[in-house]
Amino acid sequence: MVDQSFLHEEEKEFKRFYSLSVFWVENQVLLRKIGFGIFIAFDGFLLLFVFWTMIDSFALSYDNENREVAQMVAYGQQDLRSYTIANSADPILQEDVRVFPIGNSRYDFYSQLSNPNPDWWVEFKYQFLFDAGETTPENGFLLPGQEKPVISLAVTSQVPVQVAELKLADIVWHRINKKVISDYATWQDDRLRIEVSNATFSKESGTTFTVFNNTAFSYFDPVFYVLLKRGSSVVGVSRATVASLKAGENQEISLYWFGTLPSVGEVEVIPDIQLFNPDVYQRVEGEPSIDIRTLF
Repeated sequence: MVDQSFLHEEEKEFKRFYSLSVFWVENQVLLRKIGFGIFIAFDGFLLLFVFWTMIDSFALSYDNENREVAQMVAYGQQDLRSYTIANSADPILQEDVRVFPIGNSRYDFYSQLSNPNPDWWVEFKYQFLFDAGETTPENGFLLPGQEKPVISLAVTSQVPVQVAELKLADIVWHRINKKVISDYATWQDDRLRIEVSNATFSKESGTTFTVFNNTAFSYFDPVFYVLLKRGSSVVGVSRATVASLKAGENQEISLYWFGTLPSVGEVEVIPDIQLFNPDVYQRVEGEPSIDIRTLF
């Protein structure tokens, strides 16, 4: 026997599809017009929105937006300036200039500089200015955290010099690259462990001292500043440069002084090597060897 309920459901579905088909055939023109109308209305709304935005941006609100942009730029520059200042190097510190007459209208100039920055080193030019002239500009540098003298020696002046000032120029700061040198203090100690001993002074024989290069690096032209002290006061300055100082080498250095010097109680020797200049390092020397693997 045939299930009549199933046939009734199928007839209902057919009637629904038939009704929709008839509605579409009878009203397709109207439906297309409604669709086109909606599309045209939406497109017109977009065009109106674009035109209104352009009119508002370039006519109605132009001045206000310019002021807001200017404020944003100003605030951004101020933030950038604050960040730059907070992360920039502190300036070089310097002491008063001392002038030492050494006879025959000649003078030695001395000042002490220090770099307060643990992660910046600096290059600069310096010269001493005085009433009768100025010294020849010289190149200088300071390693991170370094304190050392700057001097000009045997400067001639026909006018007595009592007061001078130090001028620094062409100052260029360099930040330590932490990716290359993660621990600068250890890196510097490995390269600047130059030990000074037996520093003596006499008016007859001058100054002698011994240096020991207790590092694994050999250097060209290392500089040694020599300060003669009476108590805590510096009463004489000079500078010695040796052509070479090899790793593990002991070397005795002699330095003669000119002019009349007061009594001296202490000799201070300060090694000075530009560790960031690759030209100061000597190449490692060695003899060629035979690879025993080639003998078999």
